[in-house]
Amino acid sequence: MRSIYTLLAAVFISCCLSFTSNAQPRAAGLRIGALGLEASYQHSLGKNFVEAEAGLDFGYGGKGFKVSASYNFIFARPAWSDRGSWALYAGPGLAMGYVSDRTTYTLWAEDNGREYPVRLHPADHGFMFAFTGQAGLEYNFWFPLQLSVDIRPYFGFHVNDGFHDFGSKCGFYNYGMLGFVPTLSVRYRF
Repeated sequence: MRSIYTLLAAVFISCCLSFTSNAQPRAAGLRIGALGLEASYQHSLGKNFVEAEAGLDFGYGGKGFKVSASYNFIFARPAWSDRGSWALYAGPGLAMGYVSDRTTYTLWAEDNGREYPVRLHPADHGFMFAFTGQAGLEYNFWFPLQLSVDIRPYFGFHVNDGFHDFGSKCGFYNYGMLGFVPTLSVRYRF
């Protein structure tokens, strides 16, 4: 008798899981852009979706690591094709990581008794925290493949590790503006 209850419970749980997985489509894949290569995961929440990425940052001056998450609102689903579906989306998000960024140091040099400023702009590694805004266009094929093109600029700060004899410095995350360069995402839907 106990094995029958166990079998019924297992069947009930597997039915619930299959309905839940069909009710909440997901997609996983890669996001490739000017700032690097990221593993990407997307989870639908009704009409909208949450997107999370983690990956390598190939910023100018060295490699780093970055994670980000955004909540995207789908604004339109144009009927441009009979075989797949399109979606226009945008939304806010957060990002953090250990990446390189351009930092400005002002040094004072002397020439013939006159002092003048010299500005250095080295790329230096450090901690980054930023707010993001993402806007994009995605296409879901009739088979389980999803392609999307989006922009995601980062607006935040960067605290570097220090440059040679100079201490660390906190400033605007300059390389976050490379997020205005379009990025391509390829994901498998399941």
